[in-house]
Amino acid sequence: METKIYWAGVEYNYDKDSGNYQELKGGFVYTFMQAIDARDALDMLLQALKGKKLAPLEVEFISIYDGEMEWETEEETNRYISLYNEALESGNVIFDDFYAYESE
Repeated sequence: METKIYWAGVEYNYDKDSGNYQELKGGFVYTFMQAIDARDALDMLLQALKGKKLAPLEVEFISIYDGEMEWETEEETNRYISLYNEALESGNVIFDDFYAYESE
């Protein structure tokens, strides 16, 4: 079966076993993965989050990444193309920068 590169936007909480649990409430991250379909991509994503001791609060979207998509800046476009290519070459779930929310 042919695979495609999917990307997802995920809001997460830190697992109680995470070293960041006391300091940080949660956060948001974009991810890229090579998968057969969206369900396969979601399964991969959930496993990768578990491995990082993160609990998904909401998967805001999961869809095929359009390699021709342009972002506001050339720097952003290049960064996401780089993550796309890394997912294509590695077969792993690739995480962008994590944006964490501090605990109140």
